[in-house]
Amino acid sequence: MIRNRLSKMLALLVITSVLLGACAAAAPAGAPAASDAPAAATTSVTPKGTFPVVEETTPISVLIRATNGTSDFEVNDYTQWLEEQTGLDLTFDVAPNNTEEAQQKLNLVLAGGQLPDVIINMPISLADQQTLADQGLIIPLDDLIAEYGDEFAQVMTDMPQLKDANSLADGKMYSMPEINDCYHCSFAQKAWIYQPWLDALGLEVPTTTDELYTVLKAFKEQDPNGNGIADEVPWSASVAGDWQGRIDRFVMNAFVLNPTLNTATEHLYVEDGKIKAAYAEEGWKEGVKFLNKLYTEGLIDPEAFTNDSTQLKGIAENPDTPLLGFVQEGWPGMFLDWGGASGRWEEYVPIPPLVGPTGLQQTPENAYQAIGTGKFVITSAAANPAAAFRLADLMYSYEATLRNAIGRPGEEWAPSEAGAEGIDGGPAKYKVLKTYTEGEQAVSWNQAAPNYRSSEFRLAQEYNPADPLERLLYNWSKDLYSPYGKPDMFIPPLVFTSEQSQRLGELNTALKTQVDQSYAAFVTGQADIESGWESYLTELQNLSLQDFLDIYQSAYDAKYAN
Repeated sequence: MIRNRLSKMLALLVITSVLLGACAAAAPAGAPAASDAPAAATTSVTPKGTFPVVEETTPISVLIRATNGTSDFEVNDYTQWLEEQTGLDLTFDVAPNNTEEAQQKLNLVLAGGQLPDVIINMPISLADQQTLADQGLIIPLDDLIAEYGDEFAQVMTDMPQLKDANSLADGKMYSMPEINDCYHCSFAQKAWIYQPWLDALGLEVPTTTDELYTVLKAFKEQDPNGNGIADEVPWSASVAGDWQGRIDRFVMNAFVLNPTLNTATEHLYVEDGKIKAAYAEEGWKEGVKFLNKLYTEGLIDPEAFTNDSTQLKGIAENPDTPLLGFVQEGWPGMFLDWGGASGRWEEYVPIPPLVGPTGLQQTPENAYQAIGTGKFVITSAAANPAAAFRLADLMYSYEATLRNAIGRPGEEWAPSEAGAEGIDGGPAKYKVLKTYTEGEQAVSWNQAAPNYRSSEFRLAQEYNPADPLERLLYNWSKDLYSPYGKPDMFIPPLVFTSEQSQRLGELNTALKTQVDQSYAAFVTGQADIESGWESYLTELQNLSLQDFLDIYQSAYDAKYAN
């Protein structure tokens, strides 16, 4: 039974890296090379800033990844608004929201020879864009930006660093980025604990790993929900549909810096100019030993390695009695019904980064999160790349950004009245009229489209005491996490050659599989961390970990070394 459960754990923990086994296939017949991209000027496209963007209805085929709450893009109010504004007829091929399944879908499409006009919300890393560009599957956008850029031209003026952060080896941009200067997203490795249980047992919010152990043990043994049954789940987690909820997130930073805020550089960091892998450092071993102790004593839910976010929410929102004590997630809505009838969304409190046994107190800080690369790419199969670009450019407008992220004016949001207060206490520009949930809806794309959410934009949301989420996330991040952030240790955007990208694609999946499988085995006790650590490191080297790190080091030195 235990072995079957472990097999399930390992299967779910393995997430395929971005590209590019499927991309090894040749470009579709007739596809132009990147340097031979279709000309920007198209007679049927109107000048920048004018609408509609085409003189007659023009089809645009879209491969798009679903988001939490949005899976049907055909019957969506934001889609309808885009079509009304542009004159384009959008058709969708929707990839699942699950990372692994979305990647499989993308690989199949790229290998199949029937490319859509555009690919939205995968997103595609710079390394993978380089491979796709070299294969002639996506086109450079610089000429389109120069001729048709209106909203995006302002974005580039406001963010001069964007060009460098979003360009490939030839200095050209092959994707439209997502601009989301989400302050609290910079510190997404957060954790939450159930305050009523602490109160019932006379305990304080833990500040160290030892105190966390003490609290979790009390949760298990002292019946904090008061029902006379040992049904409490001290700590649980999820591995699918979550945001920083996996068991290897928040707590591990008390032992070794463990950045997981960018899938392309997951578990990697830079220290004194050297690229390192957290999972090959001594601190990783100590962190795993700590979690194994918790797991062995029944303080970690055995299903923490297999739950998805729905199952985790089922524990946290159990209708009979509270069951969940501690959880790691980017925000409480990942494991609770935010604003829900149970009221538990008001009862979980955040935990600052824990102090580890050597005195480490730190949290990854993504200093580059404002620019998300690869949000929107135009393929070499696009019959009208200028029209496709005009669609993307519109998405950066103020109204499009609100419609994409929140919904309809007058329904989900409205302009603020004079004197209204924003998230940070400054003047507000818009107010949200309905409480945000992760439930299925058809009024927005729930951030699937590229958009322009600057820091000023986000903080200009009107503060609503009845729905204080954004102010809470802002203040929690500023007060509890920012003091311990390590922005200088976060790997910046890197550009790789085609050969480097291909080699990374070959190495990353095998390394990730080995790391995830070993982590689950060590934590659950199926393998002994003390006797198995050296063989684990040897296996990483056999899988060419050093080559993997050397590629990152070379790309980092080429762009950032003094």
